[in-house]
Amino acid sequence: MKLIKIAKNKSTKEQLEKAIENYKGDRIKGGKSDKMKVSDFPRKAIEQGIKVELEHTNNVNIALEIVMDHLSEDKKYYDKLKKMESK
Repeated sequence: MKLIKIAKNKSTKEQLEKAIENYKGDRIKGGKSDKMKVSDFPRKAIEQGIKVELEHTNNVNIALEIVMDHLSEDKKYYDKLKKMESK
């Protein structure tokens, strides 16, 4: 697996990659992505989403869970968010 390019330093890259590879699911109870796997979502969308969610938390595992919840509702969530924010 390639490293995520969004990270600012090596330890962050490693944390992101580790969070994705070792995702066990259901860290936040009641999320829309409960019982889903990271592989159920496009890798690019996961990476894009983590970048956004890390603006709100510095916990990579929580960011990943939030990303998966958003993407389970709409696979284009972060594309739409980017478009909306650019207006």
